[in-house]
Amino acid sequence: MRNFKALDSDYDYRVFQRIIEGRLTKRRYEILSKFIRQKNNSFKYPYGTSPNGYAYNCGCEHDCCGCLSGEHIKAEFTKDKIVITHSQSFNY
Repeated sequence: MRNFKALDSDYDYRVFQRIIEGRLTKRRYEILSKFIRQKNNSFKYPYGTSPNGYAYNCGCEHDCCGCLSGEHIKAEFTKDKIVITHSQSFNY
């Protein structure tokens, strides 16, 4: 993701963070909250779902393949700062 800095990393996860300085308005809060809800919903099943609603997997034959297994975005809101954290985990 653009403008995110790597906060922590290992072979099975990565954590990125972005800090936005500035006044937190109601409109800015609503926009960011909606964006985070939509992204987390799309990250819920990284390989999509079948027509029956079952989650697809990466298709690798073995466990510990290193493929993406999950993503999550969270935000912490304060009066003058917004901290957005994006986490990725891999199948190891």
